Amino acid sequence: MKFRRPLLASLKQHPTYMKLIFYFVSANVLVLGVSFALLYWQSSKTLLEEIGDHSESLLVNSAQNTARLMEWALEFSFSSSDDSALKVYALSDQYSDFETFEVWSRLMDIKNANPSIDSVYLINDYTNTVVDSRLGLNDAETFYDQDIIKRLRDPDTANHSVLIPRTLSLPLTGNTPKEVMTIIRFYERGSSISAFVMNVDTDNLMTLLQNNSKYADRSVAVLNDREETVFSSTSLNQEQTAELRHHVIKGESGWKLFHPQTQGEQLMVYADISIKGIQDWTFIETVPKSVILEKITVLRNTSLILFIALFAASWTVIVLISKRVYSPIQELITRVMQQHQAEKPGLGYSTNELDYLSSVFIAQHNQINELTEQSRVHKFLGRERFLRDFLGETYHSAEEIGSQFLEWSIDLPVDQLSVAIFRIDHFSEFSETYPEKDRRLLRFAMSNIIQESLQSSRHKLQTVDMGDDHVAVVLSAPLTEEYVKKLQGSQQLIEQYLSVGTTVAWGRMLPVLTDMHEVYMETYELTQERFRFGHRALIVQAWLPGAAGELYHLPVNKERQIAQALPKGNAETVLEVIRSAVVKLREMPYFECKMSLITLFMDIRRLMQEHSVQPLPSSWGLTSIEKQINQQETMDNVVPWMEALVTKTLEDIVTVRSLSKNAALIEQADRFIDEQLTDPNLSATMLADHLGLSVNYFRSLYKAETTQSVTDKISEKRLNFICQELLASDSPIEPIVQNSGFSSLNTFYSIFKKVYGMTPAQYRRKHREDNTHSS
Repeated sequence: MKFRRPLLASLKQHPTYMKLIFYFVSANVLVLGVSFALLYWQSSKTLLEEIGDHSESLLVNSAQNTARLMEWALEFSFSSSDDSALKVYALSDQYSDFETFEVWSRLMDIKNANPSIDSVYLINDYTNTVVDSRLGLNDAETFYDQDIIKRLRDPDTANHSVLIPRTLSLPLTGNTPKEVMTIIRFYERGSSISAFVMNVDTDNLMTLLQNNSKYADRSVAVLNDREETVFSSTSLNQEQTAELRHHVIKGESGWKLFHPQTQGEQLMVYADISIKGIQDWTFIETVPKSVILEKITVLRNTSLILFIALFAASWTVIVLISKRVYSPIQELITRVMQQHQAEKPGLGYSTNELDYLSSVFIAQHNQINELTEQSRVHKFLGRERFLRDFLGETYHSAEEIGSQFLEWSIDLPVDQLSVAIFRIDHFSEFSETYPEKDRRLLRFAMSNIIQESLQSSRHKLQTVDMGDDHVAVVLSAPLTEEYVKKLQGSQQLIEQYLSVGTTVAWGRMLPVLTDMHEVYMETYELTQERFRFGHRALIVQAWLPGAAGELYHLPVNKERQIAQALPKGNAETVLEVIRSAVVKLREMPYFECKMSLITLFMDIRRLMQEHSVQPLPSSWGLTSIEKQINQQETMDNVVPWMEALVTKTLEDIVTVRSLSKNAALIEQADRFIDEQLTDPNLSATMLADHLGLSVNYFRSLYKAETTQSVTDKISEKRLNFICQELLASDSPIEPIVQNSGFSSLNTFYSIFKKVYGMTPAQYRRKHREDNTHSS
């Protein structure tokens, strides 16, 4: 009793130690016991399940690949049979030797397209001949493959003309048999046996299936849904085939153990695959169970001895391990309690030492993380905001800038600074697709890539997200070809990782810190030079010529050429003048290039308007032209658009000239009516103002040309629109009328009843009843 009480008291004072021992013992007993039971009693079953599932997966994969090969052969045979030369030859009652040679060459090309194709025939029932990829031209009666001739002539077998498994005796080889899958494409089904025939080598097709696994005594079979054997690695009689078919679940894949009548127990794996919906093939693989499990018995008995020894050894070391684990924990708890002047366990705290220690560490860790995160976020946002203001606004003094550098830990020298800008190409398209959140994330990723690729011990830099379409980089690097290549490398990395093209511009060196905003704006303007250099350009200001160019004006002789070409509708001459002008524009700086291009447009518009009987479309307006040039971003994109616009306008001018002046006006009026049909203000007066004519003249002209007044035409089109809406939807009548342009419901109802002899509601009901009866 004296021995037990101190021991019991000691154990109560160290509950964690007792728990460690208990957990170790329990875990050891549980793991060893369960592992032994599972391994000893479930080893065979588990192994069979793993092998069965794995074999099923392999077989399904191989079957799908084999099916894809067969489907490719089907598609290839159908597409090849549609060759017009083959079809004409197969349905002709006479042909020349050259035509036969051409057809035979085409058949050889088809056969050589894939090693799985054994041979290809073209059967002509009108001449009773067969062109074969092996032997060339043959008489049908003496053709070596009489089986296919008989199948085509027999109506019962001719209906099954796709994916026919059969044995083919090869010519010129002593009639060596070969297993093939035959695909037949009739040209005149029911009228003649003229057909395209492709034989696919079954052994070649089943290569993936045969190489699926390396088990000894393994056999593979493929059956179709017509109870035919497509392929078998071993000879199967009808009883064996029926037995395999009986154990397969149609339309599914899986595995099972079964005992054939003439063999030992087998593991059977099966998969059902559809070939283009034409046939269902069942892939079956069988492996003797004894081959799989022959070494399991020895392994199981050896494991029993090993587990017994391991169980005994674990009991021996468990107490020592528990003590070694507990001692440092106890020492750590004591130190923590002393450092934080905490009470001992049992006096307001958990009696579990580990819970106490964990609560102290978690509280400290959370406080440290919270403070660190707040500091990091504050510093990052503050530095980002300062740098954005540093570039986007004017600072009054270098001292102010220097103090901000110190406050936000910006590691940049105060001299020899410059700005580079990475500007996103096609940004307008990008912004239409992605919201601002995604665009901000893209710029953040760009900044990281630039920072990582350009950062070095010699040259400092800071990236700045300037919003919209660009990221700025403040550099301390001098202008060298080596650093230009590094900028180009960053540009390529952005495109590689983010799939975004950028234009990079590097501006001049900063004379003083207070000029940073001016240098930044100059550099951003420098990115506009992509207009003549194209997307993904790298533009260095120091390498560009400094003098500004003069605006380009179309020479008089070029204007004369265009003026002479326009009456003839000669678009090529006009385009040639434009192309020659564009060559000169590419040599100009961005502003002069853009303004000269707009001037060129205006000159061409003036010349076209002189030869057009009606005003040019709004796409030739100054605002529209400038907007399109800005959207295209580069001269390479502007030129095709400009050529297309000029060509289309010239075609319209020529077309209008071919019509009478009055017919053109009527067509323009009808088009304007269609465009403004829902406008309640649409009237003859509005049309006359649009066409630049007096109201009375326009009314008389329209009546004379169409035998219908303008008002009646507008009402007719509005009524047609309303009738379509009445039949297409269940919407109330009043909103439909209000959206059609009628200013008054009373006017509409009066006109509708006068034209159709019924109310709109009666019209909707009558036509829907008529449609119901007709259907």
